Amino acid sequence: MHSGPVLDALAYAEWVKEDARFKHILVQMSPSSTHAFPRLKLRYKSSLIQVEGGVSDLPILDSSMRALPLTPREWKIRLSIINCSETESDEIATKENTSLNQGRKSLLLDVRNGYEWDIGHFQGAKRPDVDCFRSTTFGISDLKTNISDPLARIDKENTDILMYCTGGIRCDVYSAILRKKGFQNLYTLKGGISHYLKEEGPFKWIGNLFVFDSRLSVAPKVYKPIDAANIQRTGSRNERIEDDEDSLELYNGTFGRCYLCGSHLAELRHRNCANPDCNRLILSCHECVENFRGCCSTPCTSAPRLRPILRDGHRYERWHVYRDSKH
Repeated sequence: MHSGPVLDALAYAEWVKEDARFKHILVQMSPSSTHAFPRLKLRYKSSLIQVEGGVSDLPILDSSMRALPLTPREWKIRLSIINCSETESDEIATKENTSLNQGRKSLLLDVRNGYEWDIGHFQGAKRPDVDCFRSTTFGISDLKTNISDPLARIDKENTDILMYCTGGIRCDVYSAILRKKGFQNLYTLKGGISHYLKEEGPFKWIGNLFVFDSRLSVAPKVYKPIDAANIQRTGSRNERIEDDEDSLELYNGTFGRCYLCGSHLAELRHRNCANPDCNRLILSCHECVENFRGCCSTPCTSAPRLRPILRDGHRYERWHVYRDSKH
């Protein structure tokens, strides 16, 4: 990932595609008012995705062992069918000329981190109880009665598992793990959430999208601008494939909650704890930002090192920037 002027970014993408190995690579872009990656870092990593035990023994290069990728349109249809009645499901499947196996159970699995889910997720997806992808244990825990694991007691042969993450890479890796554990019907969102929002808009998506750059949070309308005021509703279930009232909650500020007091937040964007030795990502209302001095908890407010309260959308700089500051 990198950031730069639009024309330069497009030119770079075309240059990469000149290599036959990357001819069909999916290039995704989202606009930013500033450099999303202000500092260029080059480092070697044996794997972009870290999991317990490493990835060397995983068959991630074998496409038959990974989840079957669904296009954004196919994913949208699947979302339409989940939780519908049998009659409604048949109507949608017939209208879209799909060959979905009706009567099967479906489970929506978010394989991101809990803090990513907190500012946005697909309707019906359970919050991941992890703060690091490496700690994910969905479907592989020995505790079959673990209530925090949505895959703990499902029928591995007769349940369709719809996996999603930001860009699709984590799903490719984790689906190989689940396949080795006996899960048979695995599907993933091709190109991830960002690709879906660009192609189909925020249907069944609630909130913003967490991104791993200086922006931290991106609204769906950045990928596909929509005019909510001009959306015409007819009440037809088939019409809901095009737009969904629940998805428009992202404009109403009724989704995210402050980690400290539980109040609703108008701005779905994380901030780091002002204690650099903690640095936890939190969602906090303006009042709690002031009351807790920008920290995530009362103990952190008395930490020996504290950065100043950030009252705008910027991220903290390195500690030395504040070390000699009178703030």
